[in-house]
This record gives sequence, C-alpha cells and structure tokens, in this order.
Amino acid sequence: MKRNWILWFWIIFIFAISAWDSFGYLFEDINLNPFDYARITDVDYKAILVDEPSSNGKIVVTERLTFDIHAASKNNLFWELWRDLPESYVDGVKVDYKVNSVKQILDDGTEIIYGESPKLYWNDSDYTSTIYGPGKWYHSEGPYNESARRYECVFFYVDGLYRENVTFEIEYEMNNAALRYDDCSELYLSFYSEDSVKYLNSFKGQILIPQKDMPSSGNYEIHTYGTNSNDFPFEESDTLNPGFHTISINLDKSSLNFKPYNEYLELSLVSYGKDNHIFTDYASYNDYYNDPVLAEIWQEQSEYDNSYQHYKNMKIVVFCILLAGSVLVIVYTYTKDKKIRNKYVFYHPSMQMKYFREIPSNLDPIFASNLVFCKDRKKKNKHDSDGYSSLMLSLVRKGYIALERINPAGDWNSRNVKIIVKYKPTPAFYDMAGQTPPVTQTFESLTQNEASYFNLIVRHSAGTEISMSLFQARISGDYENTNSFVNGIKHSIVSIGTSQGYFQKADYDEPQRKVNSLAKMFLIIGILLVTLVNFISHFTHLDFAFGGYTILGIVFIISSLYLKHLAKKYVLLTQFGEDEYSKWKGLYDFLNSETLMNERTVIELPLWEEYLVYATAFGISEKVIAALKIRCPDYQMSPILSNPYYSSVHFHHYGHTFNSAIRTASHTSYSVGFGGHGGYGGGGRGGGGGRRRSLI
Repeated sequence: MKRNWILWFWIIFIFAISAWDSFGYLFEDINLNPFDYARITDVDYKAILVDEPSSNGKIVVTERLTFDIHAASKNNLFWELWRDLPESYVDGVKVDYKVNSVKQILDDGTEIIYGESPKLYWNDSDYTSTIYGPGKWYHSEGPYNESARRYECVFFYVDGLYRENVTFEIEYEMNNAALRYDDCSELYLSFYSEDSVKYLNSFKGQILIPQKDMPSSGNYEIHTYGTNSNDFPFEESDTLNPGFHTISINLDKSSLNFKPYNEYLELSLVSYGKDNHIFTDYASYNDYYNDPVLAEIWQEQSEYDNSYQHYKNMKIVVFCILLAGSVLVIVYTYTKDKKIRNKYVFYHPSMQMKYFREIPSNLDPIFASNLVFCKDRKKKNKHDSDGYSSLMLSLVRKGYIALERINPAGDWNSRNVKIIVKYKPTPAFYDMAGQTPPVTQTFESLTQNEASYFNLIVRHSAGTEISMSLFQARISGDYENTNSFVNGIKHSIVSIGTSQGYFQKADYDEPQRKVNSLAKMFLIIGILLVTLVNFISHFTHLDFAFGGYTILGIVFIISSLYLKHLAKKYVLLTQFGEDEYSKWKGLYDFLNSETLMNERTVIELPLWEEYLVYATAFGISEKVIAALKIRCPDYQMSPILSNPYYSSVHFHHYGHTFNSAIRTASHTSYSVGFGGHGGYGGGGRGGGGGRRRSLI
C-alpha cells in the first residue's frame, strides 16, 4: 500500500513540474496579496504620426495614466510606479522608445515635473536619495533581460504612497511604429496588453495623422484588435484637431472585457493604392521593404475577422462532443451492471433478516470481520487493526492466555500489562494451526488465525509470560517470523473462505476490484475535467467550452459514485456464503443497533463474551460494553466482561500499536530504493496581439 502512495506521489510531482514548465508563466504576475496593488485604471492616449527626415516611422505619444494605489500596510508603501512599453522586433527592425518627460498631475490641474534619474533604483536607500528620487523618472531600455536588469519600461519614483489615486502624464517617442513595404504601408499600435488591461475602467485614445500624410478614402483600412468582441469601435474626424485626421477611441468599463486569450488593445492602419507610401517616406528599411505584402496582410486580417466565429463554432463542436461523451459514459455505466451479472453468478440469501442474535458459528474473528465487510471495502480496511485485538480477546476467552497487571496497584495500560501463557502446548502444536490441540476438553479449539497468534505469543514469551510492551518490541525486531505471521493472516481469508465453502473461488473479489478500479479512474478523470482541464481551457479560445468539460466531469464523478455503489454487490460468494454473510451481517447490525440496549431477553454470560470478541473485530465493542452494563448486572462474574482493560481505550489502542509493530518489521525486511534526477528549464513570454506583424 505504501509503495502505491509513493508511486502516486512521484506521478503527481512529475505532473506538477511538467505543468508548471508549460503553464507556470500564467502565474508570474499574480500578486499573492490581493490587498496590495498599484493598477492603471484610466488611460488618455494621444499619438501623433511623424513622417519627416530621420523620423524612422515615428509617433510621439502623450499618455495620462491614473493609478489606483492600495498598499496593504502603511509600513510597506509604494515607492515606484511604472508603465510597460511594448517591445518587439518587427520584420527585422526594433520598436524602441525615447522618453521625453514625466509629470504628475494634481487634482487641481497643477503639474509637477519629474526629473530624470541617472539609474534604475534597486536598493531601498535609492528611494529616499536626493539624487535618485523621489520625484524622478527612469527609462529602462530593453530588450528585457532579468539578469542585466533591463526592462522596456518607464519608472516613476514617488514619495511613498499608501492608498491614493494619482495621475501621471508621460511623453515618449516610439520608433518604427510605421513600416513601409513595396505595395503598402502599415501603422501598427499596440496600446496595452496582458495584466495592464485587466483593471481598466476607461480607455480614451486619439491617433493624429497630418492631413498631408493621410491616405485618401478608398486607399486605406483601419482595424482594431482585442476585447471579448474581437475588435472595438473608433471614429474618424478631419475637424476635431485642425490640420490632422483624427482616429478617436472611447471605451468605457462595459467595453473593456477580456479573456486570457484576448488581453490586448491594438490598432492597425494600412495604406495602399496610390497612397501606399504616403506616411512612410522616411520609414526605416526592414526585411520586406521591397516585397509586396498587401495580399498577405489582407489574408491575415480575414483570418482574424473570422476567428471569433471560427472559435465559437469550434466551442460548439467541442461542447457537442463532450455532451455525446457524457451520454456514452452514462450508457456505459448503466450497462456495466448487466455485463458483470452476465459474466459472474451472484447468489441471494435464502432468508432476509434484519438482525441475527445468535453467534452463527465458531468463526475466526478476523475472517468474520472480513465476511461482514466484504461488500464494503472501506470499512474492511478500516478495521484491520481491530482484528488483532479480537484475536487476543478470543485467546483470553478460550483460556489459552491471561492478561494481568505487572504492578497490581497500577493502571491497566500497555506498559503495565503482561501476557501469561495458560496453555502449555506440545512441540507438535506449532504445526497444527487450525486443529484441535491434543489436551483436555477444558480448552476450546482454536481457529487458524487464533492458533497462529498464540504461536507468536508462545515464541516471544518462551511459553511463560511477557509484558505487552516487550512483546510488541520483539514483534518489530523479528521481521522474518512477523512477516510470515502477517502473510498467514492475509492468506487465511482466502483459505478459510474457499475451504469452508464461503467463496466461489480464491479471487472472490475480482469483479469488485475491477469495478472499484474503474470507479477510481472515473473519479480522477472527473476531477481533472472539472478542475485542471477547465483551468487550462480558460486560457484558450475554447474557454470552458460552454460548460462542456464541467458537464462531462460531473457525469464521470456521478458515474464513479454509482459504480462504487454497484461494486458492493460484486463479491463471489457461494449460496452458503451468501446465507452466512446475511447472518453475520445481521449480527453486526444487531450489535451496532439500539436493539441490543433496549431488548429485555436474557442473554447468558458466555454469549455476552462472544459478543464482545466479535464486536471487537467489527470495531464496535463500545456498543456491547454500554449495553452490557445496563442489561447484564451479573457481568462482574465474568473475568473478561468485568476486566476494565477490555473496555478501555488502551486495549482498543493495542490493536493499532500491534499493527504499527508489524509494519515496522515489514519495513525492516523490505526496503525500497529509488533514485534519479531531472530538471526543467524556463522561458520567456510575451503579450498577446491581434493580427501578427512578422510577415513570412
């Protein structure tokens, strides 16, 4: 069992490492403290196209940014704010920046002009330095390189902000925003992407193109990219800003909705025809400067325009497939019972009984417990330790051993209890497990497991006596004989069940195991669909597939529970075994019910003693003990029933400590070695976008 847990641990560990390697970048920007943040909430963006000598396809951008600052603690204020600048190489040229100025705009309109800092802040002392800040800005030029501390970003160093809304205005130049090709030109602006867009309440933008550089109607197209709508509206005007053609954007909170796969705001203006180079006379030379690319641009644009409906159709198809899969799982689960019943024979008890008040037979306590719980594996595994306690109690009841206190004045606990061997076996007894010992009739015969347990006691006590604690210590150290004993206990279930006609075959729980394995697999698949698959799909265009993954996952989980319910019936008992199961299950229900407490029929002391033995094996001895004290006032006449040790937590705990001693011996005899090595690497990530610009 432990080896299985080790195997599962390594499977989950390797899967987690692989998943992090593939999807870990999704968590890079997650702030683990939701009460500590600085977010851009409102943007007023203005860009002016410049096409003049040495301009290199330049635009001059002025942005007013409103930050919502919320420091979780007054002891950990915000000392810097920043605006990421989209960096990339497009068609062989680098989109780079030059920051001209940074101002803080107060509520009354007053402007505070920030100076430029000579370096990027890194140490805490920098933030309070009169040389470096506050009241300074720094442009960290890309490309991004963590080890070299390079970020394409502009930082504003402030004087410790706690919970405020502040506004900054930055002006910067962006080179290579406009690119020239043989048959067209393109102005492509990536405004914001990824985390920057998540908390926007408004985005206002104006792109100003000088009238002399503006293509005439019919010679240009404008497209926008991003948001859940796949694009966003804009307006054009020749009068809003005299001398300029103005493209205006005005988005409020209702328009700024994003999924992880569309977290961007971008705009493209493509000119062609007779105005194909009207605003790129002085653009930089790029890899496709002399190549015709207009057809490819239109093709990419068409693919992007159709992508929304394409992915919607794909989601519908996936949803239908998942729905069909759900139906198939339901049908398969429903017919599984019929297939199993056609393959195996399952008997029904000759008589249905709610309770059984007698002891059905002189059955081994451990086998009786396994028989009672053979249709409920969870309870069967739960009461393994109780079986050892019941064997010892049965040996006491049959007179083979006695338990006494080492110090009569002390308490009844494992450290103060000793085992005294009352029956002195002949040497031949050690090979007669399960047979009647060759002694007087004052001793009842032992079951197979009782004899094995008694042999173990005799071995470690030398046939005389031994303290409980020393007995368990010797069990832990004598791993060879202890393992032989444990294996004998395990095999006895099958040997008793087949030799005495309870089971149809040795592998009596084969159908139950198979169905339980199937149910476990269904449960794992269902949980993965509802959790991991849904989580991953959220970052793709399938985006939960209209709840299809959840529906299929829930169907798998419900089917798993239904299969586990069916599996309880799939035990290959004979007709005799089914009848005996009904009796022993009836005895268990009787001992575990209030009927034992409330009935007024007379129960003899010997029957009470047997009740206690089997109730201990079933893990419900406290029920019998409670009823005993009320219904049997002469229980003090029984050495077993009157002994407080058997009704104490110490005796119940004995079975668990004995089980631990057995496991210690087992671990000593069987050592599992494993080793190996592995590694994983990381990579970078980038922002999303609309139509890609790097042409092929």
